[in-house]
Amino acid sequence: MSKKILSIALAVVMLFSVLACTVGAANTSVDTIFPGSGQMGFRVVSDAYVGMPAGETVTVKVFWVHPVGTDYDTFLQSQGNVILCHTDAFTYDDGSRTFGESYQSIMKDANVNAADNYSSGIIGKLDATEKAYGWSRAMLVQVGVDAQNSGTTYAKGFALDPDCEIFSLTFTTIREVTAGDSFGIPKTGLGSTTLASYSNGSKQVKITAANTVISEGYCPALTVANSDTATAKMRPGAVAGTVDLGITGTVNALSFEAGKEWLGGCYVAPNLNAVGVQARVNGVVAAAEGTCIYETETGFNYRAAITGMKAEAFASDVTIEVRTYIIDTEDNIYYSNWMFIDAGDVYDNAVANEMPGII
Repeated sequence: MSKKILSIALAVVMLFSVLACTVGAANTSVDTIFPGSGQMGFRVVSDAYVGMPAGETVTVKVFWVHPVGTDYDTFLQSQGNVILCHTDAFTYDDGSRTFGESYQSIMKDANVNAADNYSSGIIGKLDATEKAYGWSRAMLVQVGVDAQNSGTTYAKGFALDPDCEIFSLTFTTIREVTAGDSFGIPKTGLGSTTLASYSNGSKQVKITAANTVISEGYCPALTVANSDTATAKMRPGAVAGTVDLGITGTVNALSFEAGKEWLGGCYVAPNLNAVGVQARVNGVVAAAEGTCIYETETGFNYRAAITGMKAEAFASDVTIEVRTYIIDTEDNIYYSNWMFIDAGDVYDNAVANEMPGII
């Protein structure tokens, strides 16, 4: 599992006395579908935010997503080209495609087709929902195995790193980014051009369109900021064998005007009903919400702590995914992208720090 995601800050005795959370009322529902048995999916994330001015660089990353319980010690990934669409706030920086660190020695430097004629052909095939996204450009990102130099082939496959992007692309904003701007993988070409596949050890097996999951392939411009990883703090839970996990969220003032007033011992945002965090462990979502905010030079931060999580989940080779969110006074919910926490390393670090109550 990728070790580059360890941006975890552990604290034994600090911070959590100021974390307000109401677990019973927290938002545990999710608006995305996770792949099940026999399925495979794609996830698109970006750092574009609402209010981002023209002339800024946006990084977009595409990940493979696999069913809960996938044995990454034995699973073999194979080829997977991707069609990516976006709105007219962005223009592709030609030649910017970079493969993820875990795949750089495997992939060949294939083409990115962003030509006008290719783009218009895909845009013309969008369904009604996708047309409503306002996508105006499409591109084909080829993802091929370098059979000559990598020591493997499509048929043989290669090791999968679930925390590492397949590739990243950069774009430049050509106007101010609005809440209606987005990137995403269209249904057009699923199972053929946009291809998820794996190796059974001797043969490439292609995933059909019906079994290719792209509910996390739609990535709107963010109101709640995002990074590749989540910065977390952790303490022993009130019950032996449990831990409390606190996650920090960030909102740019250009994206949302929260306001500020002192109430109940901390600053709160009069334009928000709640701030929160979701954690997905083995496909099961837990959540917590709070109200306290902390001003920054560019907006505000907030923290929420999910209490009573089973410590054994951290002791195993499990990826915990988290995302932060805010709920405005009209009950609109704004999410960050899903971010990674390496559960095993969080646990090992806690043990190394002799954190009581979790061993």
